[in-house]
Amino acid sequence: MVDQQAERYLWIGPGTDSRVNPSLPSSFVFLDALWLGFAPFVLHHGVAASGFAATNDVMIAIIVVASALARIVAPKNMPWLSLLNAALGLWLIVAALALRPAGMGVSKIDDLVMGALLLALGGVSAVLTYRQRADVGPR
Repeated sequence: MVDQQAERYLWIGPGTDSRVNPSLPSSFVFLDALWLGFAPFVLHHGVAASGFAATNDVMIAIIVVASALARIVAPKNMPWLSLLNAALGLWLIVAALALRPAGMGVSKIDDLVMGALLLALGGVSAVLTYRQRADVGPR
């Protein structure tokens, strides 16, 4: 017998076999956000040259780590958190292109790649959640 508390938050049981769980892209979002938070220090962004970029990356990483963890633990609930992650990925791309000086430095390329990953994986996680909600239905 399936525990009703687990059923409330997770997709388990008949009708969910052979489906990709929305936790999978959210776990990759979590890893992406960990890198995003540490990248300014690993890549030596430098506070004088790109103080905004380093602060922007760390703040976005904190928000995305928290929301990705929530989506990993309870993938059936709060699909809007995945949409938030996708929106923050879009912001990373826009900020890297519009608010940074010309040129393609390492930190700019890093933000473009991480933003694209957040946008894609957040969107995939949200789509998987909404599809499975429609197919399996609420319990």
